[in-house]
Formats: sequence, structure tokens, C-alpha cells
Amino acid sequence: MHEEPVVGAFYEDREEDGRTFEVIAFDENDGTIEIQYGDGTTDEIDLDDWYGMDLEQLESDEEDEEEDEVDDSDETDDDDTDLDEDEDLDEDEE
Repeated sequence: MHEEPVVGAFYEDREEDGRTFEVIAFDENDGTIEIQYGDGTTDEIDLDDWYGMDLEQLESDEEDEEEDEVDDSDETDDDDTDLDEDEDLDEDEE
């Protein structure tokens, strides 16, 4: 892998039978990366070892959830429009 680790990103280690993990911390000063596997176990990788690994960055489910949240906020905007219409009705009654 030639890219620096991204905290919060998920990777697949193609050398270790496709085992996946998430980068939970990256200390550039120490040159260490802390990772967490799907079963909850954690490990620490040296930055030099990182660059020698056969990794693929994966799309995370969290990114999909964030996109859904953005879509949900569009519905909230529709509710605001309804309030504006109610305000117009109040003005007509005066």
C-alpha cells in the first residue's frame, strides 16, 4: 500500500485471506497505526510494515449512512416550507 492510512477507513488485507480492519489511530510521529478487526481485537502496525502490505481500501457502511442522513435532512426542509405557508395564513387573518 503506497497511501498513508486514513483514520476511520476500512481496509482488506489481501495477504491475510481477505481479513478486514478499521484504522482507529495513526501516530505520524511514532510511525504507528492502530487497527481494529471486525471481532473487536486491536493491533498495532509499524508504518514501514503498512507500506509493504497488500491492502485495498473499502467503502464503509458509515459513508452510506451519512448519505442517508443528508437525504433525511431534505425532508426536514419540506417541513420548514409548511411553516412558512402557515405564517402567510396568519398574516391574511389580520
